[in-house]
Amino acid sequence: MTKADRTRTSKTSAISRRTALGGLAALPIIAPAAAANEPDPVFATIERHRELSDRLSAATAVSAKILDGPEFEAADAISAARAEELGEYAETLLCTEPTTIEGAVVLTRYVANLGAWQMPVDDGYDDEGEVADTPNNWQQVFLDTLADALDNIRARG
Repeated sequence: MTKADRTRTSKTSAISRRTALGGLAALPIIAPAAAANEPDPVFATIERHRELSDRLSAATAVSAKILDGPEFEAADAISAARAEELGEYAETLLCTEPTTIEGAVVLTRYVANLGAWQMPVDDGYDDEGEVADTPNNWQQVFLDTLADALDNIRARG
């Protein structure tokens, strides 16, 4: 290769690099680097809810096999404690904002397929035991959380 060929190749490469870098600068940024590397928290929340649901199912299966007596009362107390734990965690599930579209879709499908026993109890009372001005409607809480998450995802690009 002659000196002229190397110079021409070098200039062509420089122009191509500048053009390429200029083109990259014009591309929209889809998500901040930190957000892209962090997993959507909704997947861990769903997994924990599944674990608690399985624990309650196992406890009630034991209770169902015992007819009466102290063993039944002990098994029933365990089932009640696990039901309370699941109900409380269901509130966490409903209030966890997905950070990705995939997370929003998976969460929506997961919640749509849950049984009433896997959701918080809407008893009409607030945290202090007083009659609530507005019923504790878990569906409304979930839809508000989902709408906020979708707004945030859209804002990120």
